[in-house]
Amino acid sequence: MVIKRRKILEYRAFLEKSQWWPREKILEYQWSELKKLLEHATTQVPFWRGEFNRLELNSRDIKSPQDLIKLPLITKEHIRSRKQDMIADNYRGKTWTKATGGSTGTPLELDYTPESYDWRVAITKRGYGWAGCEDGVKQAYIWGIAIGDVPPLKKLKEDIHHNLLRQKYFNCFDFTEEKMAECLEALNRYRPKIIVGYTNPLFNFANFIGSSNKLNFRSHAVITAAEKMHEFQRAVLEEVFDCPAFHTYGSREFMLIASECEKHNGLHINAENLYVEIIKENGEPAHPGEMGHVVITDLHNYGMPFIRYKIGDMAIMSDKQCSCGRGLPLIDDIVGRSLDMIKTLDGRYVPGEFFPHLMKEFSGVERFQVIQNKIDQLDINIVKNESFGEKDFEFMKKEIMGVMGDGIELNFNFVNDIPLTRTGKYRVTISNLE
Repeated sequence: MVIKRRKILEYRAFLEKSQWWPREKILEYQWSELKKLLEHATTQVPFWRGEFNRLELNSRDIKSPQDLIKLPLITKEHIRSRKQDMIADNYRGKTWTKATGGSTGTPLELDYTPESYDWRVAITKRGYGWAGCEDGVKQAYIWGIAIGDVPPLKKLKEDIHHNLLRQKYFNCFDFTEEKMAECLEALNRYRPKIIVGYTNPLFNFANFIGSSNKLNFRSHAVITAAEKMHEFQRAVLEEVFDCPAFHTYGSREFMLIASECEKHNGLHINAENLYVEIIKENGEPAHPGEMGHVVITDLHNYGMPFIRYKIGDMAIMSDKQCSCGRGLPLIDDIVGRSLDMIKTLDGRYVPGEFFPHLMKEFSGVERFQVIQNKIDQLDINIVKNESFGEKDFEFMKKEIMGVMGDGIELNFNFVNDIPLTRTGKYRVTISNLE
């Protein structure tokens, strides 16, 4: 981090202090950062310059949260169709690009700055740190792995990085009973202090371990990610691993958005880096206890500002103050984020996250949905564009067959549209098995 002149350590030191500020001071800092971002967007970002002109506003007119709701919500469709206009003129050629699989079924490509990445890493380290997950502490990840063949040099770099941080990764996209047994054996040798993973694969792994005393170690904490952790899952995870479980909420667009502290009174929003709104259907802010759409502004991505981005999740805001003493605002619950698990013929459960993880590799996929009505059959609906070719199709089939195993019938349907659910979201995976 020092060699690359990164600012992760500097930001982490700041965040360790700012979390203990009074709520009012945190919100004052947050609003100050938001105002600077809006001023930058109106002068440097073609998309936002056009929106402010259309509304006959300038950044100085945004004086309160009530003024902020005058600005439009942006969605994945805006980014897909207007991405170049959303990149700041003074940052062109200076941003990094990554793809998101789109947990709501709409993959997209987005840009961000190295500085905003350093903020995200520092924020994640702080949030995971509340569970005792620090650099150098032994960690095991029940996680998704890269799709396709990873170049040897890239794999070598990743292996070195993981070894330096004392992290071991296990592919939850291929969790047969045999693989889970191998994972358990490896964990018993490694004896990690922290276990991190996608919620449903972790839960299935815990059920596989059961109460048979197969574990010969005790971790300090389990951290769940990618999916909502239900209380019945928390109970099983804490019983099997004999340690507290910590729920986190994040996304590819922003990394860690909110997470539980040691008091487990809700999820602390990372307010120094993100401005999070919970918005009702009529566009007004939801009251504490009311459910609404999660809308996020990234305060430090000046390269491609995400301002009032409707991420596709539903949540309930809290007005409580956590007993831990941190001034960070709280989300009571994430209520609209759960991908159905897909069952294989050999009895495995493939996490729904596999499919967004795969589909992000194809720029020709506009939208997708996977439906399982029978154990030996998958219906895969795809809205494609002209860039989707035969090679993409063959690669996609190969990767899905590799994870699902022999005997599965794949029915690909190229469609013009995929309907929304009644909550206004696309369900990526739907399992109708009993």
